[in-house]
Amino acid sequence: MKHPIRMTLLLLTLSPLIVQAFDGWPGDQSIAHKESANLSKAYENAPIQAVFQVSDRNPDSWRVTLNSAIGTMKALGDKKPVIEIVAFGPGIDGLKRGSEWSELVKQTLDAGVTIMVCETAMTTRHYTHEDMLANLKYVPVGAVEILQKQKMGYLYLRP
Repeated sequence: MKHPIRMTLLLLTLSPLIVQAFDGWPGDQSIAHKESANLSKAYENAPIQAVFQVSDRNPDSWRVTLNSAIGTMKALGDKKPVIEIVAFGPGIDGLKRGSEWSELVKQTLDAGVTIMVCETAMTTRHYTHEDMLANLKYVPVGAVEILQKQKMGYLYLRP
């Protein structure tokens, strides 16, 4: 820059005009706030759709997932949420007949939650539908089911 002093003086001279030109211009925060408010209203009446994943043997995974699904249904019952649990890999062990989670699974199903079992994992583990708890649904590949649900806009949760 050849004349920094001239440039500084020019900016100082023009600064009141620049401020006046932008007076009343909405700041970024007010634009973001309006956008957020509009989005909130748009989604206010949209049903909540969520898919939970259980793919490990950890008993805490099943306990937290089942209790979270029931709690979500109770908390959002008037909004008619769509909640699904997808079990694959070692996670399907929690859905076998005689599982320690049998009663809580039944309560979860009674609350309106859909529980899906991966048939690929069943084949790998040599399980049949008769080995599993009643009222479950079956999908060919659990991971693909989760991906498809996410593509459809479902929220993904893995406790």
